[in-house]
Amino acid sequence: MSMSIAVNEQKQIVNVKQVDRGLACMCFCFECGEPVVARKGEKNEHHFSHLSNKESCTIHPESILHKFAKQVIMEEKYLTLPALPDDEHNEEKTWQFDHLVAEQAIGSIRPDLVATIDDEIMFIEVAVTSFIDADKSAFIKQLGIKTIEIDLREIIKQDMELPSTEAKDYILNCVSNKQWVFPEASTLTAPTLSVEPIYNCQTITEEDDNESFDKGYSTYRFTIKHSWVDVRVFNSGMVSVKCVTYNHDVIEILKQWRNEGGGKYNQKYKSWNYFKPFSDTVFARLQEMDMTPKQ
Repeated sequence: MSMSIAVNEQKQIVNVKQVDRGLACMCFCFECGEPVVARKGEKNEHHFSHLSNKESCTIHPESILHKFAKQVIMEEKYLTLPALPDDEHNEEKTWQFDHLVAEQAIGSIRPDLVATIDDEIMFIEVAVTSFIDADKSAFIKQLGIKTIEIDLREIIKQDMELPSTEAKDYILNCVSNKQWVFPEASTLTAPTLSVEPIYNCQTITEEDDNESFDKGYSTYRFTIKHSWVDVRVFNSGMVSVKCVTYNHDVIEILKQWRNEGGGKYNQKYKSWNYFKPFSDTVFARLQEMDMTPKQ
């Protein structure tokens, strides 16, 4: 089976039609990562072959499509999406993303893409053969993070060329193939985390019957840059951080950490939520920065 697809030095998917002949293509095998040569003679079908002359790798179209879709979204930084459930205008909308990270671990899940829009994050799931299951859907709803799932099976059915303008347009602009996993209808007010100031310089484990995300957590108060910062560390590993009084310098630090490791700003309670594994780093940094006098 000949290989018509490879990845270039920027790790972008390319078709043999798009590159220079021979080693000048500067490409690598999509499957194994070995350097490849673009064979573009006049007799045989154009294809890539391994520089080592080993047998061609088997490359599944579904794998190519999954990677290509993520590549397109990360490059263009937008998606046209259906109206949010319960949106009174019921109109599709183009969402412009500030930042996108692929395959970032958020607690027990690893969304295909984590997008940042202003002070909020959003999950983007690309579905070709595997769709969000019940457990993952339940966890997303507990987090209360907007999540869209994109069904790309039609690209395989229609045998669209990859990469191509047609496939790119379908991924970015088609609305009928996109579905909101969260929010659901009549649930736009997502469960949120209250981080009211509690106790100074100590840890308290408690139960909160109203907390739908995680009923066990420990509460801390730190002094960061001469301001009180209240922190909740949940049993799930999530860390929620709130400035008791506004401090621009602390807010900028929390934003930097959000951009570095992912996180979500809770507009209602003015708190910053960070997830495993990066939440451990956030908590350790807060401990190091704490200026509270030691007793």
